[in-house]
Amino acid sequence: TLEYVKANMVDAPYFEKHPELVKYVLDRVEATGLYLEFGVGRGKSMRWIAAAVDSTVHGFDSFEGIQEHWNGNPIGAFAQKKMPKVPANVEFHVGYFDATLPAFLESHPEPIAFLHVDCDLYSSTVTLFDLLGTRLQPGSIILFDEYYNFHRWQQHEFKAFQEFVAKSGMTYEYIAYSVTGQQAAVRVLDNPTR
Repeated sequence: TLEYVKANMVDAPYFEKHPELVKYVLDRVEATGLYLEFGVGRGKSMRWIAAAVDSTVHGFDSFEGIQEHWNGNPIGAFAQKKMPKVPANVEFHVGYFDATLPAFLESHPEPIAFLHVDCDLYSSTVTLFDLLGTRLQPGSIILFDEYYNFHRWQQHEFKAFQEFVAKSGMTYEYIAYSVTGQQAAVRVLDNPTR
């Protein structure tokens, strides 16, 4: 992890507290478009995002927990028995990403301004980039919740993103990361698939 940070994130500011990282990243959104979160869980980060922006924030989650074993967590970990309480500018899209996202994209043709990836799993993150890749524009900001700094981090959100970058030719820069958590944020510089 340290070697990757030294080689790739050295110019990006780092944060110890998750809410400060989220605020910093949201303050740097200059693109217009959709605000999306994938993996809502208890809604903590959704509340931070929704409180910081005037736009509708779309939250996608099955609320049934993860579909695969991940990072020592069993299938079903992170399931929620009730919907989280969130501000009025939040709209939930309940179900698995591959089931809810296509219809959403048909009715929302806008590009992405901000994308919060809290998918945990490689497979779920691949689904996101397969379906959302052409909506990422120069200036879109992507905040990953489990990007690095944990056992086998190269096999999950990081891997799915790097595969998308290699396939699409998209370029990006790191704009912030956590030194105590697993979060990292990037700004899209160019996306030939757009």
